[in-house]
Amino acid sequence: MYAVIKTGGKQYRVAAGQKLKIEQIPADIGAEITIDQVLAVGSGDQLSVGAPLVDGATVSATVIAQGRHDKIRIFKMRRRKHYRKTQGHRQSYTEVFIAKIASALGTVEADAAAPLPSAPPAGDDLTIIEGVGPKIAEEVLGAAGIRTWAELAATPVERLRELLSAAGSRFAAHDPGTWPEQAALAAKGDFEALDKLKAELDGGKRA
Repeated sequence: MYAVIKTGGKQYRVAAGQKLKIEQIPADIGAEITIDQVLAVGSGDQLSVGAPLVDGATVSATVIAQGRHDKIRIFKMRRRKHYRKTQGHRQSYTEVFIAKIASALGTVEADAAAPLPSAPPAGDDLTIIEGVGPKIAEEVLGAAGIRTWAELAATPVERLRELLSAAGSRFAAHDPGTWPEQAALAAKGDFEALDKLKAELDGGKRA
């Protein structure tokens, strides 16, 4: 059985046991949520289409992560006008695990024997820092015990350079000069200022 749901202004086709990233929902990790905006439900050769919603149909899900998508860069330039502008944006998302679909066609639940996807390890998403990718976050910073924005903000730039150099040549080329500054803004929750700062950077470095 599958269902077509609407959330965050977008439509998704979902099935029990599926993991899905949707537009951000204000909910804690591990929270159970119910989506009642169900546009259609299908089971085998049966299909129930709503007008616009399917009466009584619901989709139950568990929040397993909150995060932000990869950065999108927007570059504007006007020829011979001495005008150029670069902006960046990272859209927030909520990752959910589809636990149950219920409708007049029946009810289907995720396999009880299958373990629920575990929540991410304790810490912040360091990859929101411009210049920090998943490998640096895990293999360099994480290995050194730096797992939160506050810890990164408190780490001197020279110490970060030492860690990158010790991790090998593929990491040593990165410049961590603005990482503590960015992390301090994230730790304060000032993501608007963080995005503005990152729009001025190129690979974590000031242009």
